[in-house]
Amino acid sequence: MNVIGKSQHVAPTELVAVATELSPTEPAIVVAEAMSDAVDARTRALIEEFVADSGAPPAEFTWLALGSHARRELHCASDQDHALVWTSEDAAASRYAIDLADHVIGGLQRFGMRPCSGGYMADRWSHSLRDWDGIIAERIAAPTPDAVLDADIFLDLRPVAGTVDTTGLTATLRRGAQSRRLLHGLAQAANSFGVPLTALGRLPRGSIDVKKSGLAPIVLLARLYGLVAGSDATGTRDRLGAAAGAGILSEKLAGRLDFAYTFLTRVRMHSQLRQIAAGDELSDTLTIDAIPWQDQGLLRTALRSVRSAQGTTAVTYRTDL
Repeated sequence: MNVIGKSQHVAPTELVAVATELSPTEPAIVVAEAMSDAVDARTRALIEEFVADSGAPPAEFTWLALGSHARRELHCASDQDHALVWTSEDAAASRYAIDLADHVIGGLQRFGMRPCSGGYMADRWSHSLRDWDGIIAERIAAPTPDAVLDADIFLDLRPVAGTVDTTGLTATLRRGAQSRRLLHGLAQAANSFGVPLTALGRLPRGSIDVKKSGLAPIVLLARLYGLVAGSDATGTRDRLGAAAGAGILSEKLAGRLDFAYTFLTRVRMHSQLRQIAAGDELSDTLTIDAIPWQDQGLLRTALRSVRSAQGTTAVTYRTDL
């Protein structure tokens, strides 16, 4: 889970090389998927390497991707988000599990993904399948602010390696659609990000944070409405499509959010690659005057779409209360 607004210096890495190679010819959405696939492959290789060196695991397990990796929406400054699911709690708390997590975390860091500052990684989140089901059910049943944050993270859940069937966890997560309190909490999270447009709907002077201003609220809105639609999708665009298909979002609004997400993903990807080439610190900040005037118009349209969706969500889930 990224810390919103945090900048960092990122030297060229194997992961960044994937983006650098593909970005001249491929859409940013495709580049993000390719980066995610590369991390999948590296994760599996690291697990296989550990098992070969350390011997058979004490029980069956599955490595889960969380966050942007699970959604296949990585970018050049993405951090690690993952968890381990075991068939027994003894195995989940074993030295083997700890060492496995440490091995993969270190390997992914060398590959180009920094550890999660929020702690959503397998060295802390290693449990049996039964305990995982209980953890998720508890977060849904009693959605405190911290529980909503956990649920938000766990709703992006995708198996990467291993033999434990985790479809039951996905089914438990889907039950969250029946919890009005959880949906209200997810809606509040999506609407907590202000869209930096003037009263007349114009772009502000200076700079904007493209993640805070647009990408984060779109991801959160898609997660909310995808859950309400009963979708198993983890990707933002797939969730928006599912919500539109189920009649939860209008086709028009879902389409506007899809455009906004695609456009903002492109703007951020290209900005980060320029920052890397210049040896600058990576950030989500865009200077308005540095954006071509054609893209400034598209940026304004994208942010207006986010604000419109937040307004609809505020009315539907009464986030003003």
